[in-house]
Amino acid sequence: MKIAVWLAAVLILVFSVSLAIAQSPRNAQRPSERKPSPSPSAQQEAEPQQNDVETIKIANLVTVPVVASSRSGSYIADLRKDEFKVSEDGVAQEIAFFATVSAPFHVVLMLDTSASTKEKLGQIQQAAIAFVDQLSTADKVKAISFDDGVRDLNDFTSDKALLRDVIKRTRPGEGTRLYDAVQMSLNVLRPIHERKAIVLFTDGVDWHSDSATFEGTIRDLDELGVIVYPIRFDTRADTERLVRQQDAASNGIQLPTSDVIRQPPRGATPPTFPSDEPLPVPQGQPRGSSLPLPPPSVIFGRRRNTNPPNGSPTDPFPDTTPRTTDPTNPFPPPTGTRRTNDSIDSMLNQMYLMADSYLKDLADRSGGQVYRADTVALLPQAFAAIAAELRTQYMLGYYPTNRNHDGVYRKIRVKTSRKDIAVRARPGYRARSTD
Repeated sequence: MKIAVWLAAVLILVFSVSLAIAQSPRNAQRPSERKPSPSPSAQQEAEPQQNDVETIKIANLVTVPVVASSRSGSYIADLRKDEFKVSEDGVAQEIAFFATVSAPFHVVLMLDTSASTKEKLGQIQQAAIAFVDQLSTADKVKAISFDDGVRDLNDFTSDKALLRDVIKRTRPGEGTRLYDAVQMSLNVLRPIHERKAIVLFTDGVDWHSDSATFEGTIRDLDELGVIVYPIRFDTRADTERLVRQQDAASNGIQLPTSDVIRQPPRGATPPTFPSDEPLPVPQGQPRGSSLPLPPPSVIFGRRRNTNPPNGSPTDPFPDTTPRTTDPTNPFPPPTGTRRTNDSIDSMLNQMYLMADSYLKDLADRSGGQVYRADTVALLPQAFAAIAAELRTQYMLGYYPTNRNHDGVYRKIRVKTSRKDIAVRARPGYRARSTD
């Protein structure tokens, strides 16, 4: 009997040990059943390949901001991806990327703080703050102010208290480095592949940009899917007043006329006019003057043609910048006043024609709109209209079937299958060049 009890105890002990070994984590999976883990070198080889594929896809993606509205002008915010069709130079493209109207935005808010805005800066700040307050809590905003300097006031942020603070701290300067400021805005938006926009408050006049140009910024805009909304503020009368005050304070030194421009420096050979040679500075007017006027090369339309020699004949935006003074004054004086037709008057007319041309190009080529706020009282209305449109904007993206990197301008056409809906989109883009 004792032997039987002893054998039973031994059998129970052996069974318990075997069961414990079988349930051990080390033996939960036999070596032959385990999946081989990749070696560190294999992981390192696989990861760069995946990143490269993603980078190539982003680099080739053409993005198209789209605004849809009914015939009555109401925005349409419920369109689906399958209701859009996109073509490039008449060839249908497959939509590979689609952002709805609820997707977050990256917005660069550009504020012209040149001398002509000095007396109205407080109202400008209030309107800009009201615009920021109307954006979604997920939208991110960067503020840039520009005058004789270009100031990047903050990183992209959704912190509206911070944005109010940086806007309130803007102060007026003298010159207007508009082109430099636009170039900075394009550069900071370039790596962003979500919905993005530039809201630009300015009179459109550039004075003393260091490196960026009219043509260079437009060309960069053609390559990016950034929609631009210029708010054109009329500073014509204020600018003329400042110019005449400075003219009187400098003992009657006049702005350069064509005769002065043609006059060569002492001991130099007269240059052929027009040309790209440097022009003499009129006696008594130092370089870097705070006079709020562009250089003569801008006033007289001496622009370099930066389009590639083999540019597309389908480019809908030929160089149409005015090169001679329009005999019809596009900026009539206020009712009851009389404006003299002197060199200051004619050059200001030419300068503001150039400014209007630039702002129109920014809007037309990006699919945006120019809003005119000829008085600061209209600024809140303009900002509110832009904020409303941003809340109802789609973003489409496609990989073009034409993979040539030839720098040619290509036409884009966006349609919707839903009836009685009009869409507005950028009319085209310029393909990247291998040069």
